[in-house]
Amino acid sequence: MAQALNKTKRRITSVKSTKKITEAMELVATVKLKKFRNVMERNQFYVKEMENVIFHLFGALDANEEIPYLKEGKGDKDLVVVINSNLGLCASYNSNVFNFVKGNISKESSIILPIGLKGELNYNKEGYEVISDYVRMNEKLDYDATSKLGRHLHSEFLKGKYRSIKVVYTKYVNSLRFEPTLITLFPIVNKEEKQDIGYAPIYDPNVKTLIEELVPIYLVSSLYQKLIESQVSEQASRRTAMENANDNADELIDKLTIEYNKARQAAITQEILEVVAGQKK
Repeated sequence: MAQALNKTKRRITSVKSTKKITEAMELVATVKLKKFRNVMERNQFYVKEMENVIFHLFGALDANEEIPYLKEGKGDKDLVVVINSNLGLCASYNSNVFNFVKGNISKESSIILPIGLKGELNYNKEGYEVISDYVRMNEKLDYDATSKLGRHLHSEFLKGKYRSIKVVYTKYVNSLRFEPTLITLFPIVNKEEKQDIGYAPIYDPNVKTLIEELVPIYLVSSLYQKLIESQVSEQASRRTAMENANDNADELIDKLTIEYNKARQAAITQEILEVVAGQKK
């Protein structure tokens, strides 16, 4: 009986110790979530306006103007930037992206550029062709690191190395809902039709030059937004996972405490009965 009591007591102590860790992780995830969400919300408006400017410029192009950004590259494979996390304990955040990639990205016609150690391990294991130069880029997210990746993607596409460049990221819907999403960076799909407005705006020096100058900026800002949005989704998922872990720990502690008290009460009753029986003898 004493051995069973000690075992239950050790389990209660162990669960309480684990709960301290999950509570700390929940707190850290909450702080990071607030930080990255503020950055995401500030950056969203800029990216949207930049996108509107780019599409407006494409709509102002002459019909005979040739822009490499609007057509597929000469390569025979797509380059897919896939954003995952470096750490685990974030519920289904990574597994959702893995399943999405498995169902939407062809091994034969795609090369994956993973961001996040969890992604690199998975895609190598699954047999994808992987470029690992930027795996740790999300350890410390900053605009300079994103600019470096953006310049690389821009250069490789203009060289014709890839047919297209895409990004798989996790779209943040709300604190409980996150959706793996695929977007195409290059070629750019022009969403604005050319309109005859009578008096066209005057562009200095010209539309084509402005596009060549602004597209790299648009590319980097869009990439940065997807990285931040994925980070928000990761932290929200981790916070929810740790919150659930804390709730489960409380339930288990309550259950074990009741079990311990019952066993302790039974042991005391048994001792009393033994003392009474001994006195009768």
